Amino acid sequence: MAALIVALLVTAVAVVTGLVDYVPQSSVPVTGWVISSRVLLLVTVFVLVALVYAGYKLYRNYEDAITEQWTRLSIWAQATIAGGSCGAVVAIGLGIAAVAGPVPLWFVLAGSLIAWPVATVLTLRQRREPDTDDNSPSTLQSVLIKAGYAQVKLLQTRTLAGIVGFAGAVLGSLGIRTLVAWLPWFEGTLTHLQTTLLAGFLWLVATILVYNRYESGISDRTDLRIVGVSSPESRPGRELMIKNDGVAPVELAQAKIRDTKRDLYQFDLEMTLEPGERRPFEVPEAFLLESNEAAMDLPLGYTLKQGREHPIIYTRTGKQFVLKGGNDAEDRDPTRSSNPSAIGLSADPTPQE
Repeated sequence: MAALIVALLVTAVAVVTGLVDYVPQSSVPVTGWVISSRVLLLVTVFVLVALVYAGYKLYRNYEDAITEQWTRLSIWAQATIAGGSCGAVVAIGLGIAAVAGPVPLWFVLAGSLIAWPVATVLTLRQRREPDTDDNSPSTLQSVLIKAGYAQVKLLQTRTLAGIVGFAGAVLGSLGIRTLVAWLPWFEGTLTHLQTTLLAGFLWLVATILVYNRYESGISDRTDLRIVGVSSPESRPGRELMIKNDGVAPVELAQAKIRDTKRDLYQFDLEMTLEPGERRPFEVPEAFLLESNEAAMDLPLGYTLKQGREHPIIYTRTGKQFVLKGGNDAEDRDPTRSSNPSAIGLSADPTPQE
Protein backbone atom coordinates (compact mmCIF):
# COMPACT_ATOMS: atom_id res chain seq x y z
CA MET A 1 0.00 0.00 0.00
CA ALA A 2 2.81 2.41 0.82
CA ALA A 3 4.53 1.61 -2.49
CA LEU A 4 1.29 2.10 -4.42
CA ILE A 5 0.59 5.45 -2.75
CA VAL A 6 4.11 6.71 -3.43
CA ALA A 7 3.95 5.50 -7.05
CA LEU A 8 0.61 7.27 -7.63
CA LEU A 9 1.90 10.50 -6.10
CA VAL A 10 5.11 10.46 -8.16
CA THR A 11 3.20 9.71 -11.36
CA ALA A 12 0.64 12.45 -10.66
CA VAL A 13 3.38 15.03 -10.00
CA ALA A 14 5.19 13.95 -13.17
CA VAL A 15 2.00 14.32 -15.24
CA VAL A 16 1.14 17.76 -13.80
CA THR A 17 4.68 19.12 -14.25
CA GLY A 18 5.15 17.54 -17.67
CA LEU A 19 8.16 15.48 -16.55
CA VAL A 20 6.39 12.33 -17.71
CA ASP A 21 7.19 13.35 -21.30
CA TYR A 22 10.86 12.57 -20.59
CA VAL A 23 9.97 8.94 -19.78
CA PRO A 24 10.18 6.98 -23.04
CA GLN A 25 7.58 4.47 -24.08
CA SER A 26 8.59 0.84 -23.96
CA SER A 27 7.43 -2.49 -25.28
CA VAL A 28 7.30 -5.86 -23.56
CA PRO A 29 9.78 -8.32 -25.10
CA VAL A 30 8.34 -11.21 -27.15
CA THR A 31 4.73 -9.97 -26.85
CA GLY A 32 5.37 -6.57 -28.40
CA TRP A 33 2.88 -4.82 -26.10
CA VAL A 34 3.48 -1.07 -25.93
CA ILE A 35 3.67 0.45 -22.45
CA SER A 36 2.87 4.12 -22.12
CA SER A 37 5.14 6.50 -20.26
CA ARG A 38 2.69 6.89 -17.37
CA VAL A 39 2.27 3.15 -16.83
CA LEU A 40 6.02 2.58 -17.08
CA LEU A 41 6.73 5.28 -14.50
CA LEU A 42 4.01 3.99 -12.17
CA VAL A 43 5.20 0.37 -12.30
CA THR A 44 8.88 1.29 -11.96
CA VAL A 45 8.35 3.50 -8.91
CA PHE A 46 6.02 0.91 -7.33
CA VAL A 47 8.53 -1.94 -7.73
CA LEU A 48 11.48 0.11 -6.45
CA VAL A 49 9.63 1.43 -3.39
CA ALA A 50 8.21 -2.01 -2.59
CA LEU A 51 11.64 -3.65 -2.75
CA VAL A 52 13.30 -0.94 -0.65
CA TYR A 53 10.55 -0.93 1.98
CA ALA A 54 10.36 -4.73 2.17
CA GLY A 55 14.13 -4.94 2.56
CA TYR A 56 14.05 -2.33 5.30
CA LYS A 57 11.29 -4.15 7.20
CA LEU A 58 13.11 -7.48 6.95
CA TYR A 59 16.30 -5.87 8.23
CA ARG A 60 14.50 -4.26 11.16
CA ASN A 61 12.81 -7.55 12.10
CA TYR A 62 16.06 -9.55 11.99
CA GLU A 63 18.52 -6.78 12.81
CA ASP A 64 20.18 -8.55 15.75
CA ALA A 65 20.63 -11.84 13.91
CA ILE A 66 21.92 -10.11 10.78
CA THR A 67 24.36 -7.99 12.78
CA GLU A 68 25.64 -11.03 14.67
CA GLN A 69 26.23 -13.01 11.48
CA TRP A 70 27.81 -9.99 9.76
CA THR A 71 30.33 -9.37 12.54
CA ARG A 72 31.47 -13.00 12.37
CA LEU A 73 32.53 -12.62 8.76
CA SER A 74 36.04 -11.57 7.88
CA ILE A 75 36.62 -8.14 6.38
CA TRP A 76 37.35 -9.81 3.05
CA ALA A 77 33.98 -11.57 3.06
CA GLN A 78 32.18 -8.37 4.10
CA ALA A 79 33.84 -6.44 1.27
CA THR A 80 32.92 -9.13 -1.26
CA ILE A 81 29.28 -9.16 -0.15
CA ALA A 82 29.13 -5.36 -0.18
CA GLY A 83 30.67 -5.28 -3.66
CA GLY A 84 28.28 -7.94 -4.97
CA SER A 85 25.29 -6.07 -3.52
CA CYS A 86 26.44 -2.84 -5.13
CA GLY A 87 26.90 -4.63 -8.45
CA ALA A 88 23.38 -6.07 -8.17
CA VAL A 89 21.89 -2.63 -7.45
CA VAL A 90 23.69 -1.15 -10.45
CA ALA A 91 22.53 -4.05 -12.62
CA ILE A 92 18.90 -3.53 -11.53
CA GLY A 93 19.07 0.20 -12.24
CA LEU A 94 20.67 -0.27 -15.64
CA GLY A 95 18.24 -3.12 -16.37
CA ILE A 96 15.29 -0.82 -15.83
CA ALA A 97 16.93 1.77 -18.07
CA ALA A 98 17.57 -0.92 -20.71
CA VAL A 99 13.92 -1.99 -20.66
CA ALA A 100 12.89 1.65 -21.02
CA GLY A 101 15.09 1.92 -24.10
CA PRO A 102 17.81 4.59 -23.72
CA VAL A 103 20.53 2.24 -22.38
CA PRO A 104 21.98 -0.69 -24.40
CA LEU A 105 21.55 -4.12 -22.83
CA TRP A 106 25.30 -4.81 -22.59
CA PHE A 107 25.59 -1.81 -20.24
CA VAL A 108 23.89 -3.90 -17.55
CA LEU A 109 26.65 -6.53 -17.51
CA ALA A 110 29.46 -4.01 -17.92
CA GLY A 111 28.14 -1.71 -15.18
CA SER A 112 27.69 -4.51 -12.63
CA LEU A 113 31.14 -5.98 -13.35
CA ILE A 114 32.73 -2.56 -12.85
CA ALA A 115 30.72 -1.70 -9.72
CA TRP A 116 31.52 -4.99 -7.95
CA PRO A 117 35.34 -4.69 -7.75
CA VAL A 118 35.22 -0.92 -7.17
CA ALA A 119 32.83 -1.25 -4.21
CA THR A 120 34.85 -4.19 -2.85
CA VAL A 121 38.10 -2.21 -2.89
CA LEU A 122 36.45 0.85 -1.32
CA THR A 123 34.99 -1.31 1.46
CA LEU A 124 38.38 -2.88 2.13
CA ARG A 125 40.03 0.52 2.32
CA GLN A 126 37.37 1.75 4.72
CA ARG A 127 37.54 -1.28 7.03
CA ARG A 128 41.30 -1.73 6.95
CA GLU A 129 43.09 -0.46 10.03
CA PRO A 130 46.38 1.42 9.64
CA ASP A 131 49.40 -0.86 9.91
CA THR A 132 51.85 0.42 12.50
CA ASP A 133 54.13 -2.61 12.53
CA ASP A 134 57.44 -1.63 10.97
CA ASN A 135 58.54 -5.27 10.84
CA SER A 136 55.79 -6.31 8.44
CA PRO A 137 57.24 -8.12 5.38
CA SER A 138 55.41 -6.02 2.80
CA THR A 139 52.53 -3.63 2.36
CA LEU A 140 50.63 -6.16 0.23
CA GLN A 141 50.90 -8.88 2.86
CA SER A 142 49.77 -6.42 5.53
CA VAL A 143 46.68 -5.56 3.46
CA LEU A 144 45.87 -9.26 2.98
CA ILE A 145 46.18 -9.92 6.71
CA LYS A 146 44.08 -6.91 7.72
CA ALA A 147 41.41 -7.83 5.17
CA GLY A 148 41.25 -11.40 6.47
CA TYR A 149 42.27 -12.79 3.07
CA ALA A 150 45.15 -14.84 4.50
CA GLN A 151 42.85 -16.56 6.99
CA VAL A 152 40.01 -17.13 4.53
CA LYS A 153 42.44 -18.96 2.22
CA LEU A 154 42.59 -21.71 4.84
CA LEU A 155 38.96 -21.70 5.98
CA GLN A 156 37.13 -21.25 2.67
CA THR A 157 39.62 -22.32 0.06
CA ARG A 158 37.05 -23.43 -2.53
CA THR A 159 34.80 -20.41 -2.12
CA LEU A 160 37.66 -17.93 -2.32
CA ALA A 161 39.16 -19.75 -5.30
CA GLY A 162 35.82 -19.37 -7.09
CA ILE A 163 35.66 -15.64 -6.34
CA VAL A 164 39.24 -14.99 -7.43
CA GLY A 165 38.75 -17.20 -10.49
CA PHE A 166 35.61 -15.27 -11.45
CA ALA A 167 37.44 -11.95 -11.26
CA GLY A 168 40.26 -13.35 -13.39
CA ALA A 169 37.79 -14.78 -15.91
CA VAL A 170 36.01 -11.44 -16.33
CA LEU A 171 39.25 -9.53 -16.84
CA GLY A 172 40.64 -12.23 -19.14
CA SER A 173 37.57 -12.46 -21.36
CA LEU A 174 37.28 -8.68 -21.70
CA GLY A 175 40.99 -8.44 -22.45
CA ILE A 176 40.78 -11.14 -25.16
CA ARG A 177 37.71 -9.46 -26.66
CA THR A 178 39.53 -6.13 -26.81
CA LEU A 179 42.65 -7.77 -28.27
CA VAL A 180 40.67 -9.55 -30.99
CA ALA A 181 38.95 -6.29 -31.98
CA TRP A 182 42.27 -4.41 -32.02
CA LEU A 183 44.39 -6.87 -34.02
CA PRO A 184 44.24 -6.08 -37.76
CA TRP A 185 44.28 -9.70 -39.02
CA PHE A 186 41.06 -10.57 -37.15
CA GLU A 187 37.87 -9.59 -38.91
CA GLY A 188 35.13 -8.35 -36.61
CA THR A 189 35.03 -9.08 -32.88
CA LEU A 190 33.70 -11.66 -30.44
CA THR A 191 29.95 -11.74 -29.97
CA HIS A 192 28.36 -11.45 -26.53
CA LEU A 193 27.65 -15.20 -26.51
CA GLN A 194 31.24 -16.04 -27.44
CA THR A 195 32.54 -13.69 -24.74
CA THR A 196 30.25 -15.29 -22.16
CA LEU A 197 31.33 -18.83 -23.11
CA LEU A 198 34.97 -17.75 -23.01
CA ALA A 199 34.47 -16.23 -19.55
CA GLY A 200 32.85 -19.44 -18.31
CA PHE A 201 35.77 -21.53 -19.57
CA LEU A 202 38.33 -19.14 -18.07
CA TRP A 203 36.41 -19.17 -14.77
CA LEU A 204 36.68 -22.96 -14.55
CA VAL A 205 40.38 -22.99 -15.42
CA ALA A 206 41.26 -20.06 -13.16
CA THR A 207 39.33 -21.53 -10.21
CA ILE A 208 41.18 -24.87 -10.50
CA LEU A 209 44.57 -23.14 -10.76
CA VAL A 210 43.89 -20.82 -7.80
CA TYR A 211 42.56 -23.69 -5.68
CA ASN A 212 45.63 -25.81 -6.39
CA ARG A 213 47.83 -22.82 -5.55
CA TYR A 214 46.05 -22.35 -2.21
CA GLU A 215 46.20 -26.05 -1.35
CA SER A 216 49.90 -26.32 -2.15
CA GLY A 217 50.65 -23.36 0.14
CA ILE A 218 48.87 -24.78 3.22
CA SER A 219 51.24 -26.31 5.77
CA ASP A 220 50.34 -27.77 9.15
CA ARG A 221 52.40 -26.28 12.00
CA THR A 222 52.84 -28.10 15.29
CA ASP A 223 54.21 -25.29 17.47
CA LEU A 224 51.05 -25.21 19.59
CA ARG A 225 50.07 -28.19 21.73
CA ILE A 226 47.33 -29.05 24.20
CA VAL A 227 49.01 -29.91 27.50
CA GLY A 228 45.93 -30.10 29.71
CA VAL A 229 42.16 -30.43 29.58
CA SER A 230 39.95 -29.76 32.60
CA SER A 231 36.29 -29.22 33.42
CA PRO A 232 35.66 -26.15 35.63
CA GLU A 233 33.21 -26.70 38.46
CA SER A 234 31.93 -23.11 38.50
CA ARG A 235 30.76 -22.96 34.90
CA PRO A 236 29.84 -25.27 32.01
CA GLY A 237 32.31 -26.16 29.32
CA ARG A 238 35.93 -27.25 29.34
CA GLU A 239 39.27 -25.56 29.58
CA LEU A 240 42.18 -26.22 27.23
CA MET A 241 45.72 -25.49 28.38
CA ILE A 242 47.66 -24.62 25.20
CA LYS A 243 51.43 -24.28 25.15
CA ASN A 244 53.69 -22.70 22.55
CA ASP A 245 56.54 -25.18 21.93
CA GLY A 246 57.99 -23.09 19.12
CA VAL A 247 60.70 -20.45 19.10
CA ALA A 248 58.54 -17.56 17.82
CA PRO A 249 55.49 -15.80 19.32
CA VAL A 250 52.09 -16.79 17.94
CA GLU A 251 49.59 -13.96 17.43
CA LEU A 252 46.10 -15.23 18.32
CA ALA A 253 44.15 -11.99 17.83
CA GLN A 254 40.96 -12.83 15.88
CA ALA A 255 42.19 -16.40 15.51
CA LYS A 256 39.68 -19.21 14.99
CA ILE A 257 39.77 -22.75 16.32
CA ARG A 258 38.04 -25.74 14.69
CA ASP A 259 37.22 -28.90 16.59
CA THR A 260 37.22 -32.45 15.22
CA LYS A 261 33.62 -32.22 13.99
CA ARG A 262 34.52 -29.09 11.99
CA ASP A 263 32.63 -26.58 14.13
CA LEU A 264 34.37 -23.22 14.19
CA TYR A 265 34.86 -20.87 17.16
CA GLN A 266 36.66 -17.55 17.50
CA PHE A 267 38.82 -16.19 20.31
CA ASP A 268 37.21 -13.28 22.11
CA LEU A 269 40.42 -11.62 23.31
CA GLU A 270 43.51 -10.37 21.53
CA MET A 271 46.68 -11.95 22.84
CA THR A 272 50.06 -13.36 21.82
CA LEU A 273 51.39 -16.70 23.06
CA GLU A 274 55.11 -16.34 23.68
CA PRO A 275 57.61 -19.22 23.21
CA GLY A 276 57.33 -21.67 26.10
CA GLU A 277 54.24 -19.92 27.46
CA ARG A 278 51.04 -21.80 28.29
CA ARG A 279 47.59 -20.30 28.77
CA PRO A 280 44.10 -21.66 29.44
CA PHE A 281 41.40 -21.27 26.83
CA GLU A 282 37.75 -21.78 27.66
CA VAL A 283 35.72 -23.77 25.12
CA PRO A 284 32.00 -24.68 25.11
CA GLU A 285 30.73 -28.10 26.08
CA ALA A 286 30.01 -28.87 22.43
CA PHE A 287 33.71 -28.52 21.52
CA LEU A 288 34.93 -31.96 20.42
CA LEU A 289 38.52 -33.10 20.97
CA GLU A 290 38.02 -36.72 20.05
CA SER A 291 38.04 -38.00 16.48
CA ASN A 292 34.65 -37.67 14.85
CA GLU A 293 33.50 -41.12 13.82
CA ALA A 294 30.45 -39.91 11.88
CA ALA A 295 30.41 -41.51 8.46
CA MET A 296 28.35 -41.52 5.28
CA ASP A 297 27.70 -44.70 3.29
CA LEU A 298 28.60 -44.45 -0.40
CA PRO A 299 27.76 -46.77 -3.29
CA LEU A 300 29.79 -49.96 -3.90
CA GLY A 301 30.44 -50.41 -0.20
CA TYR A 302 32.58 -47.29 0.32
CA THR A 303 32.33 -45.13 3.44
CA LEU A 304 33.14 -41.42 3.74
CA LYS A 305 34.34 -40.46 7.23
CA GLN A 306 34.03 -36.92 8.50
CA GLY A 307 36.00 -34.83 10.96
CA ARG A 308 39.70 -34.41 11.78
CA GLU A 309 42.03 -36.16 14.16
CA HIS A 310 43.08 -32.98 15.96
CA PRO A 311 41.65 -29.50 16.53
CA ILE A 312 43.19 -26.75 14.40
CA ILE A 313 43.86 -23.06 15.08
CA TYR A 314 43.74 -20.63 12.14
CA THR A 315 45.51 -17.34 12.82
CA ARG A 316 44.72 -14.01 11.21
CA THR A 317 48.08 -14.04 9.43
CA GLY A 318 47.23 -17.24 7.55
CA LYS A 319 48.99 -19.90 9.66
CA GLN A 320 47.46 -23.26 10.52
CA PHE A 321 48.41 -24.91 13.82
CA VAL A 322 47.44 -28.53 14.52
CA LEU A 323 46.75 -29.00 18.26
CA LYS A 324 48.04 -32.44 19.17
CA GLY A 325 47.91 -34.03 22.58
CA GLY A 326 44.23 -33.33 23.23
CA ASN A 327 43.10 -36.86 24.08
CA ASP A 328 46.30 -37.70 25.97
CA ALA A 329 46.13 -34.48 27.96
CA GLU A 330 42.54 -35.22 28.91
CA ASP A 331 43.54 -38.64 30.16
CA ARG A 332 46.52 -37.30 32.11
CA ASP A 333 44.76 -34.28 33.63
CA PRO A 334 41.46 -35.31 35.25
CA THR A 335 41.69 -32.45 37.77
CA ARG A 336 39.15 -29.70 37.77
CA SER A 337 39.90 -26.01 37.48
CA SER A 338 37.99 -22.82 38.11
CA ASN A 339 40.57 -20.37 36.78
CA PRO A 340 38.65 -17.13 36.07
CA SER A 341 41.39 -15.85 33.77
CA ALA A 342 40.67 -18.39 31.07
CA ILE A 343 40.36 -16.87 27.63
CA GLY A 344 36.90 -17.43 26.21
CA LEU A 345 35.53 -18.33 22.82
CA SER A 346 32.31 -17.37 21.13
CA ALA A 347 29.64 -19.89 22.03
CA ASP A 348 28.11 -20.48 18.61
CA PRO A 349 29.90 -22.00 15.62
CA THR A 350 30.16 -19.77 12.57
CA PRO A 351 28.72 -20.93 9.23
CA GLN A 352 31.02 -23.36 7.45
CA GLU A 353 31.87 -23.86 3.82
